[in-house]
Amino acid sequence: MPAFVDLATLASAILLIGLASTVSLVVLIADWRFAILALVIHYILAAILLGSLVAFPIALARIVSGALAALILYFTARQTQWRDRTAPVFIIGFTFRLFALALVAASIAGIASSMTFLSLAPSTLFGGLFLISIGVLVAILSRDVLRLGVGILIFSSGFCILETGTELSLFLYGLLNIADLLLAVVIAHLSKISRDEEWTDHRSESA
Repeated sequence: MPAFVDLATLASAILLIGLASTVSLVVLIADWRFAILALVIHYILAAILLGSLVAFPIALARIVSGALAALILYFTARQTQWRDRTAPVFIIGFTFRLFALALVAASIAGIASSMTFLSLAPSTLFGGLFLISIGVLVAILSRDVLRLGVGILIFSSGFCILETGTELSLFLYGLLNIADLLLAVVIAHLSKISRDEEWTDHRSESA
């Protein structure tokens, strides 16, 4: 029995490290391809974490909705991100983003290990809070609409984990998955408008 518990703890730790490392790439790496790839991988890992709370077919719905949302953003990025940009993706440099990320990770680790929230397991609490925090951090630091949208989707994923862990409501769970798709559509539309305006301004300055 102790060996089984240790194995489960190790698997949970590896899952959380993978999840945290994946979403951290969205903060650290400016390339939009890495951001969308990290978003897809994060949905898979988040669904595995949800699998400890709900039946696997229910958790699988999170992967499906997340993959569709990421696909929408991918095709939008293919159409808009190829244009030259003079403005950076983030408002601060890599060093400060790394410091902010380390501060967030240390804070969430301390909170998850020192408090209980509605009887949530520490792994669930850490996973949900970390995704929410990273989503907020990306939204604060981003200059790019598409990157801002990725942050919002990560925030939504963290909220979904906490909501599912505290009170499983299939209706609300379904609404969250649908909301992700609607958010992706809105983000894609806003990103296209933003890029068109930038391109128009650039051509006007060049003329």
